[in-house]
Amino acid sequence: MEEKIEINDGHYLELMDRLHVVSCTIDDHILNHPLCESNKDIQNKIDEALGLLMEAYQMTGNIIP
Repeated sequence: MEEKIEINDGHYLELMDRLHVVSCTIDDHILNHPLCESNKDIQNKIDEALGLLMEAYQMTGNIIP
């Protein structure tokens, strides 16, 4: 039997904060890594991942009650 997960108002900002922290970490420590900067294929994949995280951030902000 699946347990119903209770969502409270704090969960929205908490998730947005975590998405922001992870996005900043990727930007600061991965995209600026020398290998990433020198290899456009790797950089493009990481950019795509970062873009998806940013979309999730926006989606979360748009559903805050």
